[in-house]
Amino acid sequence: MLQIGLLGTLQVVHRGVDVTPSAPKVRQVLALLALRTNSTVPLHQLVQELWEERPPSSAATTLQTYIYQLRKLPGLSDQQPGSPAAGHALVTTPGGYQLSGPHGCLDTQEFAELADRGRAAIEKGAVADGADLLQRALAVWRGPALGDMTPGPVVGIDALRLEERRYEVLEQRINADLLLGRHHQLISELTALAADNPTREGLHAKLMLSLHRAGRRPEALEVFQRLRGVLARELGLEPCSELQRLHQQLLAGDSRLDLPEGQLTVPTAPGGEPPVTLPAHVPLIGRRTECAQVRKALTEYPEGQGPMCVAVGGPPGAGCTAVAVAVAHRLGDVFADGRLYVSFGDPAAPRPVEDVLADVLIAAGHRRAELPEGRAARARLLRAWTAGRRVLLVVDDVTSSHQITDLLPADSGSAVLVAGLRRLSGSRIRMRLDIGPLRAEDAVDLCRATLGRGPQLADEPGLRMLLDLCDHLPGPVLDAVNLLALRPHWTVWRLIDWMNRERQQTAAAQRTHPCDRLIRRSGCLDPGLRETLGKLAARPQNVVTVEEVASVLGRSTIEAEELLEELVELFLLDVELSVGCSPSEGFFQYRLPRLLRTALRVAPAYA
Repeated sequence: MLQIGLLGTLQVVHRGVDVTPSAPKVRQVLALLALRTNSTVPLHQLVQELWEERPPSSAATTLQTYIYQLRKLPGLSDQQPGSPAAGHALVTTPGGYQLSGPHGCLDTQEFAELADRGRAAIEKGAVADGADLLQRALAVWRGPALGDMTPGPVVGIDALRLEERRYEVLEQRINADLLLGRHHQLISELTALAADNPTREGLHAKLMLSLHRAGRRPEALEVFQRLRGVLARELGLEPCSELQRLHQQLLAGDSRLDLPEGQLTVPTAPGGEPPVTLPAHVPLIGRRTECAQVRKALTEYPEGQGPMCVAVGGPPGAGCTAVAVAVAHRLGDVFADGRLYVSFGDPAAPRPVEDVLADVLIAAGHRRAELPEGRAARARLLRAWTAGRRVLLVVDDVTSSHQITDLLPADSGSAVLVAGLRRLSGSRIRMRLDIGPLRAEDAVDLCRATLGRGPQLADEPGLRMLLDLCDHLPGPVLDAVNLLALRPHWTVWRLIDWMNRERQQTAAAQRTHPCDRLIRRSGCLDPGLRETLGKLAARPQNVVTVEEVASVLGRSTIEAEELLEELVELFLLDVELSVGCSPSEGFFQYRLPRLLRTALRVAPAYA
C-alpha cells in the first residue's frame, strides 16, 4: 500500500521505499489528487492548478502524460477501485481523474481522526485523554503542508486550509492544557509560538493567562503592550475586545482568571487509550517461524525474573525491523499499557541514549519541558513509569548492548524488543535471534507481491539468478523489483548485468542499487574493518582462512582473527568449519556473502 504524506514535504512511500516523484508538475497533480482522495478532480481544476489562467494548447495531452507518469509509481494501478488488484488506483472518470485508496493511506486522515477523537474526549470530560490525542494529531505534522512545493491556486488554498486546521487543533490542545493546570509548562511553548505568530491574538491571550496563573502578572501585561504595538504598526488596529477585556481583568487582579481549584487535577478517563507509536503495519511475506519465536519469548517469559529483552539481528536488508514491528503490532492484548518505537538513527552517528529516552517519555505522556536532564535521571523516570505496567518498547538501529541498559523497564511485566545492527551480548539480553535469507518460495512471493506476474518475472532462471545475487534478503530483493517497476523496459537479465557492474560512477546510480544499504553499512566501519572487507572483495575466492587474511593484511593471525570475528558479529561475514575439521578442533573459515562482494565492487570508496 502507498503511504502519502501531505503534512510536511510531499512524501510517497511504497513498502518502506521512498518513491516520491521529482518533476514539479507531476508533484502538483499528485498533491491535488491526494488532497481529494476518493473524489473526482475535474479536468478544469487540474489545468488551473498547473497553468492558472494561461494553459497551453496542449494542456490536455500534457496532463495525460503526467497521469501516465504517476501510474508508473510502484503500488499505483489504473484498476477500478474495489477490484482485486487495485489497492491504490488512479482512474479516469467522466470529466476528470480520481485517486482512490484504502483508509489510512494519508497522513491527513490520521491527523483528522486523532483530532476528532481528542475533541470528543474533551467534550465528554476526559480532558487529559483529549489533550494527549490532540498532541498525537499535531505530531503527525512534519512541517508546513506541502512545504517543499510551489503550489498553484487550487493546491495553495487547500494547503492554507490544512494549516488553519492545524492551528485550530493547537489552540484546542493548549486550552485543554490550561484546564489541566499545565500553565507552567505552557509558557515556553507559547512564548515561542507568539514570537513566530506576532499578530495571532489567541496565542497571546493564552500566554498572558499562563503567565498570570504562574504568578508572573507584570510579564503578562508586557505581552499585551508588545502585541498592541505590533498590531498598530503593521495593521493599524487595536487588540480585539476579548483581549482588551483580559487586559483589564489582569490590571484589576480579577480572581475569575485563576484556575478553579477543582480543575487542578483532572483524572485520566478510564477508557483512555495507551500510547502506541509503532510504524505502520506492513504485512510480512515469510518470516512466520521467526515471528513465532519472538512472540513466544515475549509472551511466555516467567514473572519475577526482570524485564524480558529479545535481540533480533541480521545482515543489512534482512528485515529485522520489519519482524520486530510486525510482532509488536500483534501484541496489543499482552502489552496493554503501551507499545512504543524508538530508533538510534544513523549507525555512523547514533543518537545519544538520553535523547532516545526523551522520545520514550514524551510518547508516554510527559512534556518535554518537564523532563529531567541527563541519562540517569531519565532512565529512573522511565522505570518509574513502567513500574506495574505492561509496556513493550521496540528499539531500532542498536549497535551496542550499552545503548539499551537504561531503556530497560522496571519489572517483568514489560519487555524490550531490539532490532540490532550487530550481534549483541550481555546478561540483560534473554534471547537472541539471527535472521538470515528468505526461503526461496517466500522470496519469489515477495517479488510477485510487488511487481505482479508480468513478463519481467516470467523468466524463472533469471529470477533465481537475481534472488541469488540479492542473497534472498528481503530488503535488496525489494530494491531490485522496485527498480524493475521504475524501469519496465528492463528485463531481469538487464538488471543483473547492471548490478554486477563495478564502480558505479554516479551517486544516483549507487542510491538506486540494491546494494546501497550494504554500502552505507560498510561505510560506517572503522578503517581496519573497511580495509579487511576491501581486501576480501578483491580476492577471487569467497572463502578465506585467518592465516590467508593475516598474510594479505600484513598483520598477525591474532589481529586478523579479531577483525574477522568482529565482521561476523556485524553480520557482514559468514563463518563455517574448515573443510575436514570437527567442531571440537575449532578451525574456521570465513565467507564473504555474494551481495556484499558486489556492494564492495560497486562502491567507489573501495576502488
